[in-house]
Amino acid sequence: MSIIYKREKIGEGIHFTTLINKSQKLNSIFINLLTPLSMETVSENAIIPRILSDSSKDYPSMTLLNKKLYSLYGASLRGSVSKMGDSQILILSAGCINNRYTFDGEKITEELIELLTGCLISPNVSGNGFEEKDFELKKQELLDEIDAEINEKRAYAFKRANQSVYKNEPAAISVNGNKETAGKVTAVSAYEQYKKLLETAQIEICFVGEEYSENCRDLLAEAFSKIKRNYAGDAHSERSPFKTEVCRVTEDHDVAQSKMVMAFKTNYEDIVAMKLMNAVFGATPISKLFMNVREKLSLCYYCSSGINAAKGVVYVDSGVERSNVEKAEAEILNQLNAIRNGDFTDEEMENARRSIINKWKGIGDNASSIAGWYLEQIYNGRSDSPEDQIGKLMKVTRDDIISAANSLRPDTVYVLAGKEENK
Repeated sequence: MSIIYKREKIGEGIHFTTLINKSQKLNSIFINLLTPLSMETVSENAIIPRILSDSSKDYPSMTLLNKKLYSLYGASLRGSVSKMGDSQILILSAGCINNRYTFDGEKITEELIELLTGCLISPNVSGNGFEEKDFELKKQELLDEIDAEINEKRAYAFKRANQSVYKNEPAAISVNGNKETAGKVTAVSAYEQYKKLLETAQIEICFVGEEYSENCRDLLAEAFSKIKRNYAGDAHSERSPFKTEVCRVTEDHDVAQSKMVMAFKTNYEDIVAMKLMNAVFGATPISKLFMNVREKLSLCYYCSSGINAAKGVVYVDSGVERSNVEKAEAEILNQLNAIRNGDFTDEEMENARRSIINKWKGIGDNASSIAGWYLEQIYNGRSDSPEDQIGKLMKVTRDDIISAANSLRPDTVYVLAGKEENK
């Protein structure tokens, strides 16, 4: 895998990043609008990509838009929303085959860019807001998705834990908001927020394909030159501050299996060393948490760790019987202390290193992974390729892993406990 990276400024707070990978037979364009997470705007922001990806002024219905996409050799266009640290990201993405694979050399990539920018810049509006019928359908989809979140208990527990981990921080806000914030959104308020975002948001456009195209860059630069900008500055995150004492929250819920989320905070700067430590700790099927807490001691149905690098948080996510919660917590801490004390083998360290390398080498397998990798790099003020980080990973030593583990401070223990278990 070899990805050629080039980032160019094409407007105020607007950058076009080209990511060339010879293995890509499709051309993919990702338009990312980055903005601070806020309870006042989170649900408006969550609904906007849903609306923009289904129609435009020129194609005012999903049927007409899909017909156009079908004519472009089955091109795709979708909208989504995500979060990174303290920021919310609105995404419009589109993909099609490379022009060279069309029957008559049609410029379908250029046509798709015009379609995509049309959806973003010239949406289907009625009066002072988005078209009401389409808006109501998308609002109901958002409300249904918020309702559905509670049915996925592992994700729900993680969301609830985040509210304690990041108390009084933007990162505590769910990417879709909640039923209250979503219920207040109107076609007019969503449209007003949409216009504000076009003016103020950080806009990062990623093109992923097998060859560089000046046409694509120029088309996008021309389209975005029509937008009046009042740029608010780059989106960013602050490291989550340490708590003076561990926050413990237990909530009863109608679940057959309790969920426990433990969070640790760090100010450790070497994120690559932290990722290797995390892999030894609990991020792989050969990690200490999996092999000991789950397999050897059978204290958890699942038990793994992860990192929110932008916020400086390492978390452990587990499914456990209520009667085993205290034992599982103690053993998770025991495994972390083992790493802090250097009680891990060279084989464990190298297996963890190989696992990360294999994962990073797979980044180039699809356009979404490539774009996501570099958007995270841009967000954190870097431009490392996967190969760059593999090179850094190879230099991480045993002492680095020990230092990373020792930098972690316990922050939160959240338990979603089954009601029957508490009787």
